[in-house]
Amino acid sequence: MFKTMVVVCSLFLSGCAQLAYDAKKPLPEGHGLALARFSTSGDIGNAQFITRNTQKMLDNYSFVLKDTREKLIVLPLPVGTHEIDQVLYMQGSKLVDPDLNCLGTFDIAENSLTYIGDIHFHVNDYDNYILFSSHPWRVLVKENFEQALEEIKTRHPEIDTKFAIKSDVVGPFSCKQDE
Repeated sequence: MFKTMVVVCSLFLSGCAQLAYDAKKPLPEGHGLALARFSTSGDIGNAQFITRNTQKMLDNYSFVLKDTREKLIVLPLPVGTHEIDQVLYMQGSKLVDPDLNCLGTFDIAENSLTYIGDIHFHVNDYDNYILFSSHPWRVLVKENFEQALEEIKTRHPEIDTKFAIKSDVVGPFSCKQDE
């Protein structure tokens, strides 16, 4: 039973596939890029930050942190207003999915790169853990536009000439689970 649960949860965590930016391929029509640095700390392994297009139903995308605590991610998204409204991670054998409805929205424009912030998700350690409950969590958002832009230009020099670049940081700059 436990193995089945782990397999099902793993499949669920990979369900909203992350479509990585490929500089060798053109962006699909009606798409732009979202740029964000995601990081985690505390008792959390892999995590998926789910974003959804607020103008369309069932139009979800994932910023995925797998086998790392920090990652600068460029994700192609359809034009529109998006919000990061959920994070999925495993806590023991339980899939945890707190709502991040405290974060604001960001807009993606066609053929543009939109920096949405450095987003840090922290889950408290086991010393605060009560059996059958989830760890308290908090989210911090920082604005490091220039640093993120320099790093992504190092990886993808074409970004500067192919896309209009803007900053639309999701906010507020901190929120946490009500305990």
